Amino acid sequence: MARRLYFSRNSWVLAISSAVWSIGGSMVNPFQSLFYYALGSPALYIGVLAAVSSATTAISYIIGGAIADSYGRKRVITIFSVVAAASSFIYIFVFSWPFLFIPIIVGALSGVYSPAFNATINDSVPPEMRPVAFASFTLITTLPSVFMPYVGGLLVQRYGTLLGLKMGFFCSGALGLGATLWRAKNLEETHSGKPIHGVGVISSFKQTISAYKTAPTAAKRLLLYSLLASMATGLSTVYVSIYVVNSLNIPPAYYGVLVGLSSLVTIALVLPAAGIVKRLGLRRAAVLSALFSPISMLTFVSAAGMMDLVAWSVTGGISGALLSPSIQTLQGNLTRKEQRGRWMGMFALVPLIGTAPFQVLSGLLYSVSPLVTFAASIPFYAAAVYVLSKVNPEVTDG
Repeated sequence: MARRLYFSRNSWVLAISSAVWSIGGSMVNPFQSLFYYALGSPALYIGVLAAVSSATTAISYIIGGAIADSYGRKRVITIFSVVAAASSFIYIFVFSWPFLFIPIIVGALSGVYSPAFNATINDSVPPEMRPVAFASFTLITTLPSVFMPYVGGLLVQRYGTLLGLKMGFFCSGALGLGATLWRAKNLEETHSGKPIHGVGVISSFKQTISAYKTAPTAAKRLLLYSLLASMATGLSTVYVSIYVVNSLNIPPAYYGVLVGLSSLVTIALVLPAAGIVKRLGLRRAAVLSALFSPISMLTFVSAAGMMDLVAWSVTGGISGALLSPSIQTLQGNLTRKEQRGRWMGMFALVPLIGTAPFQVLSGLLYSVSPLVTFAASIPFYAAAVYVLSKVNPEVTDG
């Protein structure tokens, strides 16, 4: 059983800065769909807004993966972290739902730094320590999510959905800028790369395809798992807060408690989970974590009140604890360092490609019957588990 935290210098810097950012982010993220709804967005178009975010982020990941391998990691992380913080401030000035496209697109463009971020952690940690390192990272960055969703719910109840969450967006932007400045000062570069002139969507896409063709079969299967799981989450996540608050009549603060409880379970289990990964092996541990996703959704679909939702929250927290050390370790082990930025981009890109159309579909299904969209996700979760069971977790490069 893993009982100690493990951090390299870089993973420590990234964990602390992400945790500070999460203090504000976890106040508003669980309630974003409610924010869109309060601005007057029709229920159907909330799925469209989410899909636009996913599609724009997908393009950002393509470019970000190539830049991370060509120009290094640190610069892109710093620049686009500032863009992410700026998007939080823009939400404050939105008073009509069509204008939501502005902060949504700006925030999605900041996804350029995500492949470099994930590649930096993998670059900085030896393969045998990755399960504990990612478990440690998850523990630190999840801490604010235990308490701050409840604070966000209280803001909604006290000041209303719009004003309360705009206060949260301000906190998120301010803390994000502060965390970015501290991160820029302390983060060390892990890969200098060889600059390629004219990095754009087309050239980045070509580099990504080249990396895919030379990758082992196990990495491609892991990518397929990510695609199937993203289709399921596209159906199951967009309307959760609206359904819980508006259909089940759970107060926003209580919904914040449910989100916090899930995070608390993740924190309690994440270090033991790293030990489970070592004991069971990567593939078995990954499959076990993935199994909790359909179980959690079955619990949610059958929920009739707060106690049922507690069971949903706990099973989701268990999945989160196991998922990070197993899946992220597989991603690092199955990719070579010189292509890792592009592969981290693909591991982020492919789920978004799967998510976007299913987020639109979720809006159509939700308008027919709220429970239909959640139930429709379960077969996709099950298919993802099957594919994951076929992944051979060999180490390709340290």
